[in-house]
Amino acid sequence: MFGKLKGWFVTLSLMAKIGVGLASLVVLGTVAIAASGPAVTKPPMITTPQPPPPAVKGSATEIKTITVKVPILFTTTTVPDNTLPQGTTATRVQGVNGEETQIWRVTYVNGTETNRTLVSEALTTQPTEEVIAQSTKAPTPPVVSAPTNCPNGTYTNTAGNEVCSPSNDPSPGASAQCRDGTYSFSQSRSGTCSHHGGVARWF
Repeated sequence: MFGKLKGWFVTLSLMAKIGVGLASLVVLGTVAIAASGPAVTKPPMITTPQPPPPAVKGSATEIKTITVKVPILFTTTTVPDNTLPQGTTATRVQGVNGEETQIWRVTYVNGTETNRTLVSEALTTQPTEEVIAQSTKAPTPPVVSAPTNCPNGTYTNTAGNEVCSPSNDPSPGASAQCRDGTYSFSQSRSGTCSHHGGVARWF
């Protein structure tokens, strides 16, 4: 079939060949359009207006200078006093707190403190030291009745009390036995049996 068409096409004149070629192009274009299907039409783009972004509120910065009064605690010292009754104390000077003045530079952002810097500080009032007197008086020794049964008599000790002298008789009230066998009635351990070889045992 193609051979017959070729033979037929050769016998045509030049003008006829041109007409056949144009007709073929038209047919091929129609077939291509049909194969591609109907043209697709895109819908128009709808633009929705967006609300403007919220406005950002600016930061309000404020710097203030403030004055602060700071207390300075007083100290306490103790002094001896032998005029007070034994075991007692008395206030000689009443302690008073002092005061210091401080100046600060304070930064606020939107009403909130964010920074504080000390500018200066000065002593406004000197504190007064408290003085407490404490008794140094020794306790009063108890009053000891004079002994009545002392074979070797009595003597007066350093505390001013009358005491039985050492003896070989173990009378009631003896506080120690000396190394030489005598008994001492001393009321303190200092010097007991000092002339009798020292203390052998305490009662």
